[in-house]
Amino acid sequence: MAALVVAASWGAGLGVFVWILEDAEAPIKALEDFRPKIGSRMYSGDGEELGEFAVETRRLVPLSEMPLKLQKAFIATEDHTFYEHKGVRPLAIASAVLDAFRTSRLRGASTITQQTVRNIETTGITKEVTIRRKVVEAVSALQLEREFTKDEILEMYLNQIFLGISAYGVESAAQQYYAKSVSDLSLGECATLAGLTRAPNKNQPFRNPEYALIRRDIVLKQMWNHGFITRTEYEAGIAESLDESVVTPEERRALKTADTSSVRGKFKAPYFSEAVRRFIENPPAPYEVNASSDELFEGGLEIHTTVDMRLQRIAERVLYAAQDTFDADRLALLTKVGREKEFVPVSAALVCLDNRKGYEGFVRAMVGGRDFATQKFNLVTQAKRQPGSSVKPFVWLAAIDNGMTPSHMMVDEPFARYNIYTDKVWEPQNFGNKFEGPMTLRHGLEKSVNIMSIKLVDRFKVPLIRSYMESAGFKEPIYDVVGLTLALGTPETTVLDQAACYTTLALGGVRVEPTMVTEIRDRDGFVRYDYKSFRSIEPDALPADATYSVVHLMKGVCEPDYKLGYYPSGYRTASFEHPHAGKTGTTNESRNVWFCGFTADFTCVVWFGYEDDRSLNDEASSINFTGGRLASPVWTDFMKEAHEGLPERKFPVPGGVEFYNVDRQTGLAGGTYREVFINGAKPPTEMPFFDLREAPEKLPENLIREGFLDPSRDG
Repeated sequence: MAALVVAASWGAGLGVFVWILEDAEAPIKALEDFRPKIGSRMYSGDGEELGEFAVETRRLVPLSEMPLKLQKAFIATEDHTFYEHKGVRPLAIASAVLDAFRTSRLRGASTITQQTVRNIETTGITKEVTIRRKVVEAVSALQLEREFTKDEILEMYLNQIFLGISAYGVESAAQQYYAKSVSDLSLGECATLAGLTRAPNKNQPFRNPEYALIRRDIVLKQMWNHGFITRTEYEAGIAESLDESVVTPEERRALKTADTSSVRGKFKAPYFSEAVRRFIENPPAPYEVNASSDELFEGGLEIHTTVDMRLQRIAERVLYAAQDTFDADRLALLTKVGREKEFVPVSAALVCLDNRKGYEGFVRAMVGGRDFATQKFNLVTQAKRQPGSSVKPFVWLAAIDNGMTPSHMMVDEPFARYNIYTDKVWEPQNFGNKFEGPMTLRHGLEKSVNIMSIKLVDRFKVPLIRSYMESAGFKEPIYDVVGLTLALGTPETTVLDQAACYTTLALGGVRVEPTMVTEIRDRDGFVRYDYKSFRSIEPDALPADATYSVVHLMKGVCEPDYKLGYYPSGYRTASFEHPHAGKTGTTNESRNVWFCGFTADFTCVVWFGYEDDRSLNDEASSINFTGGRLASPVWTDFMKEAHEGLPERKFPVPGGVEFYNVDRQTGLAGGTYREVFINGAKPPTEMPFFDLREAPEKLPENLIREGFLDPSRDG
């Protein structure tokens, strides 16, 4: 009978063991395949870390880079016989089980190995307080000790353990609480981290510094009791000031505000960083990124980008300063007239692309808003705005490429056109509501004359002008219905696309797509994305000779003649001494103002406006804000600093053009101004004749005309 009882007991015990062993197979397999979730780090083009995409803030570091005092601190408080046992402590488990039978409560008896098994979520071992869970955990721990060395297990544990708020692992905790690497921690700081293991959020030093201090001192005492530190070291650790070592969130924010990088969010260059995230998760055709959204946040990717943090910091500083100045002046004006409640902060954006050989199109700086924490919408990549007169270089390009020259004369005069869609007469005006009569194409672009631009579109028609804009990189659709208003920049675009179009001019007609990401590697070092595989360069997107002629005209936009009192629209950029070209842009009622310009090294576009598309002007002030007044000074300040240390470079002269001396105002041959002509064309030697007859005061009803004046009279 006794033998039967023993046999039955043995059989039952064996069955339970097999059942538990089968339950342990899945955790053991999970441990063998385990790869911790780690965020993906992003780096600037000059190697500076921009931030980390992560669900859990975890940074893996090898055990060799963790201070020995840190390792001893965790071992002392969690498992002082860690290097002696085989994964479990049988006596501790037995004692815990007996206590459970006596008190109906199961207390902890887990070794570091067992905690490692439990901390890895893919094992399926939960934190439920049951004997069965403890046994499965113990069996899995024994297997873990057979598969890994003690140092490997300790490294896994210290990289995986949760230490409060959002920190997983000791490196993330060191950065979170002390703003430094784990390798730089003092003894007291190591003990503080080890003290967080029992109740991480309760004992964390930000919320409850008194609890953190108590736990730190307990850990130091345990380290001394187990012979891990000397009495002198123990006393030195106790004497450390917790308040002085911990960097609070408030102090961290203050440090970031004081930093010249103006970090206003989780990432440096936050609008650029968010644009990179969007690109990786949803790359536009033909780009392909071999990485999923889950991998971005959990797979430990290494993302290398094009942003230059020196230029980014300059861009943030000069743009934010200009916004602050504008807002202060506007608030003072509104307060003076009792309308301060109407104040709304102005919006602005800046982007810089590289033009240097081998880096063409690299996005070097991007400021898409003032505060990413409160405004995620990126004014560089997402906002669609009318470019205004900044489209005019492409209108002039079509004219130059189709037989006209910089010396070609046209008449700036009243112009009207009946609109069959609105049943109204459209009578566009120049800035200042003035007409100057006959003038050269050069003068028309330098002074941003609307009537000349309209006449050019009228002559060459929308489809032709559109083709040049699209070839340059204009991506938004331009429908025929836009009509002659195309000359004034009514089709919307983004700041980034406008910069890409101007880069095509800067590169002499070569079109490149803006590049933000150069390479993505996974945690094993395999390349998941290489920009070279998708780099698109169109060498003949625009004709090189006509493009250079327009660039030369755009240089004049930025070159005042102080002796003659001649101030083209971009004259405020003249203090920037590197050879440069650009164009202002101002839409109706100054709802959008731009300055778009470039050197042989960089293209930069600056935009100002309001989110609700209200006018930048105000009835209480006589100031009329334009791209020249508001945007070009910011462009100038940025470009001056961006080019510090760079040699001055002229725009390369292509084949197919010739230089002639002309009079800058009349375009006639024989002056002192060096003008560019496409081969076969020459400057005129005498002024053309213009019959400036009076224009009728009113158009006949429903009559579609070419304008008040016969366009054939333009030279």
